Amino acid sequence: MTGGPPELQGLLPATAELKERIGWFIRLRWVAVAGVVVFVALGSRFLPVDFHPTPVLSTVALLAAYNGLAFLYYRRLSDPSRHSSPHAESTDQRFPPLAQWLLPRALRGMAYDPEVVRAVYFVNVQMVVDLTFLAALLHFTGGIENPLRMFFLFHVIIAGILLSRRATYSYATVALGLMAAVALGEMLGWISHYSLNAHWRAGGYLDPHLALTQLFLLGTTLYITAYMGSSIGARLRHKELDVFLLGRALEEKAQHLESAIQQVQAAERAKSQYMRKVAHELRGPLGTVQTALAVVLKDLPEGLSRTSLDLIRRAERRAGELAEMTRELLALSRARDGKALSEATLLQPLVVVDRVLEEARPRTMEAGLSLSLDLPPSMSQMRGDAEGLTDLLSNLLGNAIRYTPRGGKIGFTMREEDGKLLVEVADTGIGIEEKALGRIFDEFYRSEAARANTADGSGLGLAIVKAVVEQHGGTIDVESEVGRGTRFRVSIPMARNG
Repeated sequence: MTGGPPELQGLLPATAELKERIGWFIRLRWVAVAGVVVFVALGSRFLPVDFHPTPVLSTVALLAAYNGLAFLYYRRLSDPSRHSSPHAESTDQRFPPLAQWLLPRALRGMAYDPEVVRAVYFVNVQMVVDLTFLAALLHFTGGIENPLRMFFLFHVIIAGILLSRRATYSYATVALGLMAAVALGEMLGWISHYSLNAHWRAGGYLDPHLALTQLFLLGTTLYITAYMGSSIGARLRHKELDVFLLGRALEEKAQHLESAIQQVQAAERAKSQYMRKVAHELRGPLGTVQTALAVVLKDLPEGLSRTSLDLIRRAERRAGELAEMTRELLALSRARDGKALSEATLLQPLVVVDRVLEEARPRTMEAGLSLSLDLPPSMSQMRGDAEGLTDLLSNLLGNAIRYTPRGGKIGFTMREEDGKLLVEVADTGIGIEEKALGRIFDEFYRSEAARANTADGSGLGLAIVKAVVEQHGGTIDVESEVGRGTRFRVSIPMARNG
């Protein structure tokens, strides 16, 4: 659409903002009506002035009736069902000249919207009518003698907030012209003078020098206010526009980020599915190969050469390693698949731990390590994936056994605290170098120290641990010092519902 640069097209929040300020304008008018009524009722009692209540209250009644009509039109203007889309208009349609003259620069730059045109015309009508009513009220309460003539400033300030700078100056001129008309009309006897009998000397309104002085002061104040109000209003509108554009840019960035995240998640799901499929396809043949090689090794034929025997043993060992890797791939893909946790059941953590420790103890003794346990006598049940938790604990203990030299120590602690399952596995092993700490949970990653210590290991164990922890909505932390050992801390919510 024409009517502004591309970044301002369809800037509909500005339309809503203009309508909101119109409602604020109408509410202020109700306050003004109530204030005049209270002032007339109490002013003659507590102030040394004379009031003429009949014309004043009649004017206020007309003002209240007019404000009621303005409120009804505002309700209609704000009715969402009556809004039209700017995109439904002709692409060549622009704001009418009067609307462009009244609209602030920031709103003139937006795409054409008939709602904006109706709103700004409505503001224009209210400004003209308000200034006229204020001039009438001042006429009935002393004319140029009334110090409340400075109330014209409020309308100039409001114009500076809602309208363009040139419109603001124009309304300052209208206000000064109306006050001058009242003063001149009373001075020349064209209209009656309603004296307040206050601080002005008798007949002072007939003194042209005194009246001109008051009009000069009023005019100076009005134009200074117009300048300040329009300048501040323009700056605020530009700031609001910058904030809106920034918000829209952030929203677009967020949408792009969300799309990127969805693509990454889709790629992750595809990778997990591929891993699971490959592992499933390999598990059967590898199991068959490993079993066949084990049978051959058990019942070796006579006359088999040492070289052939070594090849068979090496093949059997490699088949076992591949079988273990397929099992780990399945465990990793299962942990990253949301189905496992969605189908979780109630389990007893101590039962899972007993099963893991039963398998770990023989390996610990064979490696010449001491294993100390700190387990509570009983624990609450929790909802989780028993197989996944078994993989988590097995891999943490398995790594501690694999990377702790003979004679070292391994500590295993489990407890329940604040509705969370806390697990800690500490060892006195080779430790993890600082540069590797950020990558130890990556798939297939093994640090230099780990590879130097043993050739065994697929680099999937800690990736499985991380996946299982995240699957259960938990966290994992690691502390390590090269040559002194490593400590893993796991915290998992013990959810019992869902």
